[in-house]
Amino acid sequence: MLELLKIKNIAIIDSAEIPFQKGLNILSGETGAGKSIILEAISLLLGCRANLDLIRAECDEGVVEGVFNISDIPWIRERLKSKGFSDISDELIIKRSVNRSGKHRISINGELANLHALQGVCMGLIDLCGQNEHQSLLQPSTQLELIDRYGELTEKAAEIRTLWQEISELRNDLKRLQDAQLERNQRRSFLKFQTEEIEAANLLAGEEEDLQKEKLLLQSAHHRVQTAAAALPLLDQEDEGALHLLRTALLKLRALSQVDARTQNLVESMERSLAEAEETAMSLQRYIDTVGGELDSEKLALVQERLSLIADLRRKYGKTTGEILEYHQKILNESLALGDTDERIQALLAELPSQEETLLKEAKRLHKQRKKASELLSDSVTQELRDLKMGEARFQIELSYSSDFSTWTLMGADTVQFQVRTNHGEPSRALGRIASGGELSRLMLAIRRVIADRGGIGVYLFDEIDAGIGGQTAFQVGKKLASVATYNQVICITHLPQVAAFADHHLVVQKTVHGKRTLTEIQPLKKPQRKEEIARMLGGPQLTRKSVENASELLKMAHR
Repeated sequence: MLELLKIKNIAIIDSAEIPFQKGLNILSGETGAGKSIILEAISLLLGCRANLDLIRAECDEGVVEGVFNISDIPWIRERLKSKGFSDISDELIIKRSVNRSGKHRISINGELANLHALQGVCMGLIDLCGQNEHQSLLQPSTQLELIDRYGELTEKAAEIRTLWQEISELRNDLKRLQDAQLERNQRRSFLKFQTEEIEAANLLAGEEEDLQKEKLLLQSAHHRVQTAAAALPLLDQEDEGALHLLRTALLKLRALSQVDARTQNLVESMERSLAEAEETAMSLQRYIDTVGGELDSEKLALVQERLSLIADLRRKYGKTTGEILEYHQKILNESLALGDTDERIQALLAELPSQEETLLKEAKRLHKQRKKASELLSDSVTQELRDLKMGEARFQIELSYSSDFSTWTLMGADTVQFQVRTNHGEPSRALGRIASGGELSRLMLAIRRVIADRGGIGVYLFDEIDAGIGGQTAFQVGKKLASVATYNQVICITHLPQVAAFADHHLVVQKTVHGKRTLTEIQPLKKPQRKEEIARMLGGPQLTRKSVENASELLKMAHR
């Protein structure tokens, strides 16, 4: 519960410490005294966006601090723990500073926090009935929670939520494995294509260099034949060739050696030269014959085609045939290393249908139970509305079921909408479309009254609860607020003495003028002061003995 609210430099509140207690806390005061400022302050504590206009004139900073006792709200402590806060006890202290420079500060139990963290911690801590920012009752998730609490289905809903989460995880696992398997298959197919392409080429290390040399030779074959053919006659022409001249010279030297034996060595040298020349001529002829056989355009085309194939492979897989062969071995190894999740996929495909069937069966059972609880809750709330001057109102709950898992939420297969018909002959509308804040507040009060003993919210704050009502209806509103406050802390701002008379703790908001400044003060009232405040609320510019007697009688009626 909210034990203490501190406000400094907010609107016309200079400084105030407002104590709250268990049960029903009533805030009363003249119109314009500053009661709405208290709502604004509490909204800031819950994470509402800060409006710089809230800062008191001539001040640079406004501060709001709230002290909550959370000893009976274990989920708040768990939430603090999950969000990383270290100081977790039975007390929650929230402090928020709003600065004109824009440098706002938020602390939770003395630790700095951001706005998102504040909103997360305080969600569900206070239910502001009458201000859209914190009307948790307008949220479908809250509406389903209320139905489950009313029908005592909370544990059943939690079991189904757990089962749905488990199945969702299995479905996610299956999708992930199938995606991974598809990627592996695609990769495996790609590697297979690359492997087969390289293997089909039957590459040899250094092959390209040899082919380039062969290509050059094939391209120069015609020129080489012409050059060799031109050289051959110079050696073996019948009358003028080098061989003819060498043979003639040899005959001369032999004749000379018969006259002079000292020239025998010249004869032998000439014989060797002639033999080498004759061998050269024969080799040259053989060369011409061989190269002539290379004048084959088809062979050159095959070599060029082979080189083109290797060039294409080099663009894909490596700069040289050696690198291509290395890449080939690498992708062979990768193909072998690619795992296979088919066994796990088949296991999940076999497991999921039975679990989904169980979930659907349990969800349908929960839907039927929720449907029954919704009908009882609708009737009970409608009955409560009759006591709150909404006799023609009809509260309805629209509950629908879907077997399509993709539409499910953490609340299960059901979607819900609270609807109300405020006047006879009008169509039912969703709660959020009710135009009157007073009607919405009274409707919420009726719902809270029906489920008050089920718990779930830390503090209920009602604003405009007395809009458009009075007399006996106002007394009934006060009575129902007191009933809700039996199990929860209730803070209610009211102008009606019939409502205020039920207070367990009464505070009055007063506007005073000090010097040239207008100030708002909040004063807790003791029993004699309460009687005077109730008398003031009953009417009249001055207190009279009669009004005080009426106030006393009203207080007695409220606390019988």
